[in-house]
Amino acid sequence: MRSTNLFIVRGHVGADAKSFDGGKVTKFSVATNRAWNDRQTGEKKEATDWVTLTVLNDKVAKWALENIRKGDPIYAECRVADRSYQKDGQTVYVTDVIANVVDRLAPSQQAGDH
Repeated sequence: MRSTNLFIVRGHVGADAKSFDGGKVTKFSVATNRAWNDRQTGEKKEATDWVTLTVLNDKVAKWALENIRKGDPIYAECRVADRSYQKDGQTVYVTDVIANVVDRLAPSQQAGDH
């Protein structure tokens, strides 16, 4: 049986995309909103979570750098990847969200609009 590592993000870009490694890698943050009712008080609560997306595909990275701007509603299909590196003699563990597909949504497709 094949397994799937799929993470879908719909939200608004927090800042213009930035390029690294000579334009081969692009990163940008996406705000996602969630809402729930507090079980004890019944009060409606809301929170914003931030997800930093990393684009490694050259073509998608270039497109994102040229077309993604702060505030844009986006849809991204991603995978989650763990890695580690050494810093000051300590092992640092990082979880990356690697976007394989990135689309800018039309205003009527914005996250939260149903």
